[in-house]
Amino acid sequence: MSTESKIRVLDPTGQPTIAQQGMAPRPDTLDGAVVGLLANQKLNAEPLLEAIYDVLSERFELGGRVAVNKGDASRPAAPEVLDSIASDVDVVITANGD
Repeated sequence: MSTESKIRVLDPTGQPTIAQQGMAPRPDTLDGAVVGLLANQKLNAEPLLEAIYDVLSERFELGGRVAVNKGDASRPAAPEVLDSIASDVDVVITANGD
């Protein structure tokens, strides 16, 4: 006696959707610019961003920094976090710190 059974295989991956937002205009210089440092809560994100800021400050007369940690590496930054940093800075650098 033969028993046949079928196995149904499901693929849990979805099709990514990519929104084309365009790029923000690039500044001609960072002289006088306030730089946003957007970390993602991972261990080395903040030290990495600080090191990048230090290198930039050797090359440009920066107008200061605003450091923000979005608080969750697995999710996008909350809109209010992005709105807040966007209103205070000229450019933003973000990093993953693993």
